[in-house]
Amino acid sequence: MKFIRTHKKLSICLLIIAIFILLFGSTFARYIYNVINNYILESREFYFNSSILDINGKDYKINNWDGVNNYILTIDVNNKKNSLSSTKSDISYDITVSCPSIVECRLSKTEGIIYQDSGSDNYQITVIPKEEFHEGDEVDITTFATSTSPYVKELSATYTLGVETSKFTYDIEDAVNNKYIILNLTNTTTYYEVETSFSTYQAGDRLTIDEYNALTDSEKENCFSAKVTVSFPANTLYLDMTNTNYLHRIPNSEQTEMVDGHNYINEFSFKMNASSSEKIMFYKNNPKNDFTYPIVNTESIVTLTVETAD
Repeated sequence: MKFIRTHKKLSICLLIIAIFILLFGSTFARYIYNVINNYILESREFYFNSSILDINGKDYKINNWDGVNNYILTIDVNNKKNSLSSTKSDISYDITVSCPSIVECRLSKTEGIIYQDSGSDNYQITVIPKEEFHEGDEVDITTFATSTSPYVKELSATYTLGVETSKFTYDIEDAVNNKYIILNLTNTTTYYEVETSFSTYQAGDRLTIDEYNALTDSEKENCFSAKVTVSFPANTLYLDMTNTNYLHRIPNSEQTEMVDGHNYINEFSFKMNASSSEKIMFYKNNPKNDFTYPIVNTESIVTLTVETAD
């Protein structure tokens, strides 16, 4: 009785959890426990949160993996309840990941610190295929971020990563406070199409990679595996004009937009080789934005128009 009198709030919480266990089972009771525990931690001004992870787990289904190249998942954590409330100390946390044996899941780090001044941190999971994947195949990757100081709190999420039927996929790597984003492009088309007749080839003919590689540079100009047009808001993203794909863009394909009296690139087109991947870097006007796609955002800040070989 003395314990109950001196720990009224805790006793009430334990009683509620016990009732839920009896009425609804352990899964729902665990959910209630996490909610109550989070309430107690926040009453102590401790905030360990994420736009991706959750105290009761989150599920994501991603269907834009080609099943050939590595796939990178970026996860953020922060020390904020909202724009006005944050934890007044550094937060240390541990990171784990689990995945089936058909892939390797490589963490960028196994522990991290959210410094009070920065307010956020992030880590990456690189999913590496160890077997041959086909359209429709899926793998589940579960990750946990657990704060260890000043209080313990666990966040988690499960990604169902599926092999898409599309010949072309893309995603955006980003995080809060990043100065730039990375647009990852993958063309899984395994051949080329002739678009302008030359030598013994006619428009519409299909060439293997070996046949294409045997052509001269001028002959290759008549073929394509994927033609990509990238469009983006020039007042939000600034193209890194040293990107190889921009330097090798299709002639006269770039478009500009006037921002504060200056012209900035907001669109250009280029060709991608068969069975290849490329990266495009853009600097962000506001580092506090997070343009991660398709996980954090359901719509991409970058618009792609793609034509692949038939």
